[in-house]
Amino acid sequence: METLFKLVFGGIFVIVVVALVAAIGAYPTKWLVNYVFTDSVRVSLFGVAQIGFWRALALNFLCGILFKGSTSTSSK
Repeated sequence: METLFKLVFGGIFVIVVVALVAAIGAYPTKWLVNYVFTDSVRVSLFGVAQIGFWRALALNFLCGILFKGSTSTSSK
């Protein structure tokens, strides 16, 4: 029973840590995209709207997939 208790709370801890790391990465992305792309001139010319937290998180996830470096180790 004690092992199950540790396993469940260990899993919850991992989920919370992953969520915090994602949030820490999403807020700077949100700020940067909104700062760069939503100047008043650009908004009037191109109609670019500000992004929210969830779009910034999705952008981080997408960039992680697209630009992830391949790390392959070969032992000879």
